[in-house]
Amino acid sequence: MAVAGGLNRIRQGVEQLNPSEQRVAEWILENPKRLSSLTVRELAKLSKSSQSAVMRLCHALQFKSYPELKLSIIGDLIRAESTNDIVFSEINPDSPFHAHMEELQHSLISSIQMTLSGISIEALAQVSDFLRMDARVLAFGSGASALVALDIQQKLQRLGYAVWAAEDFHTAAILATHFGPNDLFFAISYSARTTDVIEMTKLMASQGVNIVAITQFGTSALHELAAVVLPINANEVTVRVGATASLAASLAIVDGVLLYHVNRYPDASAALLQRTRAAVASHRSNP
Repeated sequence: MAVAGGLNRIRQGVEQLNPSEQRVAEWILENPKRLSSLTVRELAKLSKSSQSAVMRLCHALQFKSYPELKLSIIGDLIRAESTNDIVFSEINPDSPFHAHMEELQHSLISSIQMTLSGISIEALAQVSDFLRMDARVLAFGSGASALVALDIQQKLQRLGYAVWAAEDFHTAAILATHFGPNDLFFAISYSARTTDVIEMTKLMASQGVNIVAITQFGTSALHELAAVVLPINANEVTVRVGATASLAASLAIVDGVLLYHVNRYPDASAALLQRTRAAVASHRSNP
């Protein structure tokens, strides 16, 4: 699967990097078109940093190598040229409304594409390994992330899992008392800074629970605590009515996880999904 959204990954994570990595990141953001011809040594010299800082930056952004980072940014530049480098802004009364709708469409589509292309098959396989039928599952997020938790609950319930969604710390903490090493916790926070989610993740980690974080690229306590990070790569504006691109991308991650899992166990999954479909069939109107 091709990587995508390298520039956006850097923008998301730059404030969380150490000074030497930050210098590399800021140089790339200022000079993306020059990157393709540079070696690691040359980039380190131009950014007044070190070769190890360049490689640490690649690791922090979940790129397997420096060439993969370069290819992603080249792809970003090509896409920017083909889309006229649309910048999404929700509040701009001087812009006609049809332009807002076009910007929203571009933001949602590009965020989903960048997010799904940035998730490795290995990560999906590891989450699938955690989804044993005897595992209890808790999904926890605040605000818009709570909608993602509910989506996880609804979809895993159809597959027969004992799964709960929580959006407040007290409910999540009570449920957590019953969790242990065979269980699974989805920690959902686009910013990776939601204190309730971080506190709950620390609690689950202390109990040996398998932790999957759905969050943006970068380094944080949430990243360090998680066994698997499913990264969100979204064109999200700072001043907004509510989460749009990050929410759509997060829901796409959930779909990706379930798509992998049901195709790994097709017969059992199909049977369970058919049973749940039949259970509500009488409440569907005829066409």
